[in-house]
Amino acid sequence: MNNIVRAKTERHDLGRFGERVAIRYLLFHGYLVRRRGYMTEDGNEVDLIATNREYVIFVEVKTRLLDVKNPNEPRPASAVCPDKQRSVIAAARHYSANHPSERKKRLDIIEIYVSEKNGRKRVAEVKHLKGAFNVTTAFKPH
Repeated sequence: MNNIVRAKTERHDLGRFGERVAIRYLLFHGYLVRRRGYMTEDGNEVDLIATNREYVIFVEVKTRLLDVKNPNEPRPASAVCPDKQRSVIAAARHYSANHPSERKKRLDIIEIYVSEKNGRKRVAEVKHLKGAFNVTTAFKPH
């Protein structure tokens, strides 16, 4: 397998690992996970959709290895650039239009920090950034 394919596969595997960790985290904290990998016809996506008594929460999960430093990304949430935010917001709007709810909406980021030793991944830390995006402008009527 060439290096580019291996790097993409490893990054994808790390991302899927992080999503599984985020799901366990949300369940432990009383959320109900409704969807994973929700994608619209035009390619907009949100990693997880969860609910609690008060909110429908659209969650972008970002996972990083602790021993891999990237000066352009001081923390995983910084990878949620404006284009990614627009994609998540579009997917959240689409989901909300097709699954009406009286619950308030919230746009979160969950950062998963992972250490790896001898090929085994271990969760070092989970940070839940509630309301990471501005929900007021995301769901305002057109």
